[in-house]
Amino acid sequence: MRLLEEDIRKTTPILCEIQRDYIKYMHDADWRVSVKYNNRKFVGLAVQINGRMFVVPLTSQTTKERIARGKKKRSAAITTFLKVAGEEIANLLHNNMFPVPDDQIKPIQIDPKVDTYLANEERQIRKKWVEINSKSIAVYRERYDKESRNYYFFNKTCCDFKKLEVECDRWEREHNISSTL
Repeated sequence: MRLLEEDIRKTTPILCEIQRDYIKYMHDADWRVSVKYNNRKFVGLAVQINGRMFVVPLTSQTTKERIARGKKKRSAAITTFLKVAGEEIANLLHNNMFPVPDDQIKPIQIDPKVDTYLANEERQIRKKWVEINSKSIAVYRERYDKESRNYYFFNKTCCDFKKLEVECDRWEREHNISSTL
């Protein structure tokens, strides 16, 4: 399962949209899979873990906004905070990542003249790509490592990745999809 840092550097980050019906299917399997309401697009970052694609949700809700709503700051163990000039602009939620068949991933084409906010997020993701990918792998591992000092926290806050892998495989069988990896 080990992706070496050199291997990660050879890949490029892919910001993508995930199809609604697939997200709903995965949410039904694990309530921690985020479902966007009000017809908002689900935007995430595609990463490879265990030879399959996972999508890490990208949220524009910053720590400042969470605290203003009376919520706690997200844990750095399961979140990558994206910042520009020291100001947090978005978060990647590794605890809510889930496996995705290739046909459900729609890469986002960013026009930096129009999509300046998303372009900033993508730029920060590129800068921290190795760290982000490594954190995704670490979160996946710690979710199931009963010897980890954070096991109970990860077990409570993270999706059940292995269960979702089974559901992803089922989706692919039911929809006659073969993975390209």
